[in-house]
Amino acid sequence: MLSEPQQDGHLLVYPPAQPIGRAKRLLHVNGVTSSAERQLQDLETLVWLTLDRPLDIVGIHNSTSGYRGDLLESMMGKAELAQFWPERLSADNDKRLQKYADMLKLLCDKTLSPEADILAELQRQDLAITLGEAAQKLPFDLDIMRRLPFIQNMNWDDFEAYLYGSYPAGAPRSILRLAYEVVQSIRSGSEIIILAHSQGSIIAAQALHILQRFFQPYTKWIDALHCIFYGPAVMVDDVPPLLRPQTILIQHRQDLVAEAFSNLRHVDLWTNIQNQVKSLIERADSIFELGQDDSFHSARHYLGQLETPDSKQAAQLLQRLLIEDWQTNPVLKALGSTRIILESQAL
Repeated sequence: MLSEPQQDGHLLVYPPAQPIGRAKRLLHVNGVTSSAERQLQDLETLVWLTLDRPLDIVGIHNSTSGYRGDLLESMMGKAELAQFWPERLSADNDKRLQKYADMLKLLCDKTLSPEADILAELQRQDLAITLGEAAQKLPFDLDIMRRLPFIQNMNWDDFEAYLYGSYPAGAPRSILRLAYEVVQSIRSGSEIIILAHSQGSIIAAQALHILQRFFQPYTKWIDALHCIFYGPAVMVDDVPPLLRPQTILIQHRQDLVAEAFSNLRHVDLWTNIQNQVKSLIERADSIFELGQDDSFHSARHYLGQLETPDSKQAAQLLQRLLIEDWQTNPVLKALGSTRIILESQAL
């Protein structure tokens, strides 16, 4: 029996609904504090939601290390995403992104097992790409991070290597695994839906930037891909411009966690985002309370697992988005690049 950390980046499937090579494939990325067991329950719910028009459903597991650790991963992912915005993509950050695409190419030259350790695969085959001491680091003030109480209990050298090493910041195994699965799905001719919750939307956005660089200058690959982010921790701006018309964000009006992350926007100076990150992490305990299993931010809420009108409404919307034909439905086409805000239903 593998531990939770050992399942990071692994593929999960609901056992009675094994993929059979259907033309449409759903790649699900879980959010913060979601164990493999919890994600399997979500996959089961998705199987039932799509029973009328079944599709192959696969989970990309983003393992949890507790809420504070997951929140830190989310902040690191958000910080890196901000560097990939077209208007602030420096030459050094462009090289960093290209390194990630090179790593994906090396992975895609292999056939990975569902339980492959992505980073170990790169290291075992001597494929790990070292950026070197002169590599551009994220312009993030580590002194701010050092002053945060729970960071002080971590091995700082390990943390710096994790943040500034060769791999995508935040959740490297699940980011690279998602990108790998998208490439393999496109190569097999499948239509793909990326469905991501909370931190999973950060992971998906990072993977999309890597995929865009991997496929360039070819652009037709995006025709097969659609993204649905629920309880999202990203903005449309965080997604590569080419993918924005293929992306829909769903947020309940009272999902205060998604709103807090979405307020990391229009940042002109890094000191601004650093202060926002510092504030978010210092408020980790209060944010945790807002993200409990019965909250408006929880995956359970959006998947209809709660016995409330709001939860059922969110699930009905997800169901329509998952079973309708994205290629021909004009409503779905019109919803691209938008954030749908759900309002509370009367009891």
